[in-house]
Amino acid sequence: MTSDASDTSEPALTRFESGLPELDQILGGGLVTGGSYIIQGSPGTGKTILANQICFARAAKGQKSLYMTLLSESFSQMFAFLQSLDFFEMAKVPEYIYYTSAYATLRQDGLDALLHLIVQEIRKRRPSVLVFEGIFAIGELSGPSGGETELRRFLNELAALAAQHRMTIVLVTNSDRSPSSPEYAVADGWIELVDDAASHHPSRHLVVHKQRGGPILRGRHQYRISDAGLEVYPRLESLPRPRDLQEASTRRLGSGIPGLDRMTGGGIPEHSATAVMGPAGSGKTTVGLHFLADSTPEALGLFFGFYEKPERLLRKAAGIGIDLEGLIAHGAAKIVRFPPDETLIDEIGRTAIREVEASGAKRVVFDGLIAACRPLADDTRLRAFLRALNDRLLALGATVVYTYEVPQLFFPEVLGSGQFSGLVDNTLLLHYSLEGPSVERRATLLKVRDSDFDHRACAYRITRNGLVLEPLEAHDIRPTTDAAPAGPVGTGRTG
Repeated sequence: MTSDASDTSEPALTRFESGLPELDQILGGGLVTGGSYIIQGSPGTGKTILANQICFARAAKGQKSLYMTLLSESFSQMFAFLQSLDFFEMAKVPEYIYYTSAYATLRQDGLDALLHLIVQEIRKRRPSVLVFEGIFAIGELSGPSGGETELRRFLNELAALAAQHRMTIVLVTNSDRSPSSPEYAVADGWIELVDDAASHHPSRHLVVHKQRGGPILRGRHQYRISDAGLEVYPRLESLPRPRDLQEASTRRLGSGIPGLDRMTGGGIPEHSATAVMGPAGSGKTTVGLHFLADSTPEALGLFFGFYEKPERLLRKAAGIGIDLEGLIAHGAAKIVRFPPDETLIDEIGRTAIREVEASGAKRVVFDGLIAACRPLADDTRLRAFLRALNDRLLALGATVVYTYEVPQLFFPEVLGSGQFSGLVDNTLLLHYSLEGPSVERRATLLKVRDSDFDHRACAYRITRNGLVLEPLEAHDIRPTTDAAPAGPVGTGRTG
């Protein structure tokens, strides 16, 4: 006798939004309805904020939450802290989010009375989410002999209530216990918040150790606490790999520098990545500005900067004959500046990708990306991040130029391309050369994707009309009247 498969099939898991889209992405689609979760972390990591964000996200959908605690902190004090956060709405309390303390019940009457109180509140409030904070007071008040047993019984009872009422339980705890502890075995999900203040660049990380019912994005994902609450930034390289463009392009994009287009055999290959490398003051930013100058409203250009403020960048562009301000006014170009402090590496990646997605940008310049990201990650992580970022930008149809500062003034015997190794398709090296008593500027192409190019170095000058490349045999080293004045051109940190 055979049975119908439909008789034994398990009901499909349903999920709901946590209020943090990026956390839902890490969890593989959100929190499981009827599941139980542990949010663990040291004091000050944002556990209470995260738990409340989940409750207020449910309230925004018209669903109720019950927030119970065994801690001594008063709710008036909690509200005073939460009121500075954008998601907090006192009008949702108590109709949609009901807060209550169960400490007195546990201390005076024991665990059975606590469980009875929880059942009463669930039947009365009909919550979709139950947040329970301070569960380890159960073990402490039960004494050393029965603490673990009572805690395990409590967790099993909660899990049964969650399944019976299709209610998701969130357990909030400071405790850092062994993964074999009963709470981790019972829970369907385990989220840890970590504050790493000991490193040279203090940072916060979120780790999902466990999530039943589907794949998760593994690893340490950065987050920050802001007016919005917790803002989570999934590791860029953990996200699904984007689809490559269906057809390889054979088109070339003008670099904005005629001499460079001649050297490359017609311009920069479309949908490729180019590294412009050189020491400080060699003109790397100038090359990026030239590339941006050919942008149009139909093929937008984006300039991502890390050191120079937009006002200075506009002056620099004007000094070499590029009306960047006009391009921005006509919707052909946009400057996005990342502040040098308090920027997270995955925030950079997410912002850049969203800007390109939203604008459909075809020309993208990163001025000083490596230098900005180097303090934020070790070399292994940085290489993985850059690869993931570049893959996504190219898959979106962008052609990307990166500027990268190298310490050698003259043509290096060994080019420490480091994190760019195997990443870029084209490499332009700007360097210096000693010609008798004079130091001259030189530009050398090291590679161009899938094509031949002019391997010979060219002399170049930065003039009021921009960067001018000249074959060495035609180079006249005498001073010219069109040289750009001393000042911002080519003097910034990024060249």
